[in-house]
Amino acid sequence: MGKQRGLCRRRQNQGKIAHKRIKHQEIMVKRDDDGISALPDCLLLEILSRLPSTKDAIRTGTLSKRWEHLWTWVPTLIFSTKTGPPTQRLQNSKPRDEFPLLVDKTLTQCRQIKLKKFILHTYYDTRFESQFNNWIRYAISCNVEELNLEFWGSETEFLLNEFIFINSCFTDLRLAGCKVNSSGAISWENVRSLCISGVNVDEDLIVNIVSGSPLLGTLVFEYCRWLNITSESEASDIIRKCVPTSLSLTQCRQLKLLKKFKLYAHYDIQFQSQLNNLILYAIRCNVEDLNLRLWNHAYDDEFVLDQIVFTSSCFTELRVGGCMLNPVGAISWKSLQSLCISEHISLDEDLIENILCGSPVLETLELDDCYGFRRLNITSKSVKNLVLCGYEVPYGGFEADMIEINAPNISSLTMEGWNFLCKPLLLNVSSFVKAHLDFSFTKLEHRQKKPNEVEEELLKGCIMNLRHVKELQLGVVCSKVLSGLEAKGFVSPSNVKLAGGLR
Repeated sequence: MGKQRGLCRRRQNQGKIAHKRIKHQEIMVKRDDDGISALPDCLLLEILSRLPSTKDAIRTGTLSKRWEHLWTWVPTLIFSTKTGPPTQRLQNSKPRDEFPLLVDKTLTQCRQIKLKKFILHTYYDTRFESQFNNWIRYAISCNVEELNLEFWGSETEFLLNEFIFINSCFTDLRLAGCKVNSSGAISWENVRSLCISGVNVDEDLIVNIVSGSPLLGTLVFEYCRWLNITSESEASDIIRKCVPTSLSLTQCRQLKLLKKFKLYAHYDIQFQSQLNNLILYAIRCNVEDLNLRLWNHAYDDEFVLDQIVFTSSCFTELRVGGCMLNPVGAISWKSLQSLCISEHISLDEDLIENILCGSPVLETLELDDCYGFRRLNITSKSVKNLVLCGYEVPYGGFEADMIEINAPNISSLTMEGWNFLCKPLLLNVSSFVKAHLDFSFTKLEHRQKKPNEVEEELLKGCIMNLRHVKELQLGVVCSKVLSGLEAKGFVSPSNVKLAGGLR
């Protein structure tokens, strides 16, 4: 009897243990079968594609068996050594030496046949040039659509291989810090968007690009070095291998799909003709979004825009920085909806009136560090948004003491910047619905009072003029000034909202 009772107890205990094991397994299955893991592979791959880097995608392999090898099918590969401050990136060579090994190992494990995106951002070390080319070849063998290459930190540029210039798989191409030296005609038949950054550029190269990229919709040149080859010695210094074309940019065929053109460059007088030819070519293609930022260390040597710029009706969005606005006659921007003028451009009341009269459908006007005007008289019924970012005067320039703003039809006002040298005086602003203030008053002549007192007086006047506005938002700078006002007993209207939603 005792033996039978002991046997029964053992069976009961085994049953309890087995039941506990089953429950533990159920719990583990539930952990694996969370909401995300239950999604189909196509959605999980899309999620992994949106992570900042391939390294992050690989880390998800530790989540569960389901995720272990999922990253190997991701159609996006992102390799970057952009970690930490730039000085750290350049000085610490250990990560640079390990990076190629990591990329090589990753590519040997990848299983995807088709790549949507391949991004490589790294310090250029000549020791790994062959590996860089092998990685790019791998991406092209997978018919990559978006190729994004950026190299930095070395006096020697990464020389792009010829196979990059004759490829029909690219739709989006970004080349930064590379040497663009095609020995023949470029053929990018399907490229829709092209960004060239930090590269030596001349008109021959541009002609080669636009001639071989018939579907371009977006063309961007950022921080490029504009070259003017006038001698054999200069040509050898540049190491240009591109076969000179018989065409000039003015003779190139029109890019019918080009909608966006961006040009950021350091301006030098010797390149004025080249830069204007490029801008005029974009206009001939009926570009809708034109973004120009041309800077020079000497304020008296501004880039002079061609007169055709002021009478082009193709623009819907226009950003002009560092250029001289000198229209001869009436401006005609019949389709322009958004205009931004920046980089210490001198504007007077007559020029502003010319702009507004010639832009009948303009909705947004932004003036960023412009100067030279005492009054903004914006009576156009189409303009609804006004953005003022500072009023910075270069040495010797005209400086106004106060800016009067008369804007009876404006519904949204933004005033921000650390260098508002003038007091804004709001006149007719009866249509304002929304306003955002985040500026600092810095005019030295008004520092007889304490800085806080000057800013408090200025902000108080703005708030009282805008007390009818439905939403008045104060940024970080103005929020601090308001705190000082309220400590002195000032009661702000109920429409005032502080930065970050604090109140």
